Amino acid sequence: MIHAGALRLRMERTSLGDLVSDAVATARASAEAKGVTVKGRPESAPEIDLDPSEVARVIFNLIDNAIRHTPSRGTVWVETGIQERDAYVSVSDQCGGIPRADLARVFDPAFRGEIARTPAGNGGAGLGLAIARGIAEAHHGQITVCNQDGGCRFTFSLPLTQPA
Repeated sequence: MIHAGALRLRMERTSLGDLVSDAVATARASAEAKGVTVKGRPESAPEIDLDPSEVARVIFNLIDNAIRHTPSRGTVWVETGIQERDAYVSVSDQCGGIPRADLARVFDPAFRGEIARTPAGNGGAGLGLAIARGIAEAHHGQITVCNQDGGCRFTFSLPLTQPA
């Protein structure tokens, strides 16, 4: 499991927008196979200091999860922007939402909500979001989730400038 203090980052000045574009392109085939549309709301996606491979891993995980949990003919929205002192990537889906009691636990290692435990064959080991949280924290950022508009919105934020 990734713990923020144990992860060795290889920081580079990187375009967050390029990482999002690459993740969307990589996920497009699985989205099309499932009949899910992936759309973006590009705004300000700055260049910031980050570990490109680790941040790409988080972004792809969020998009892939959203595609897996969105029903056919649904839409996954990927948005980037700046809010106060952070850059963010937000991924919204149409999964029907996460039960309120489970929202606080979705980033716990091996946690899989009741819906994910159905034998549909599309679930994972329940580690992806815990790993994503560790990567976010290693970058002095955070990852959050909320229910909205019949689905979930995961937001991954990173500071525009890394602490010294």
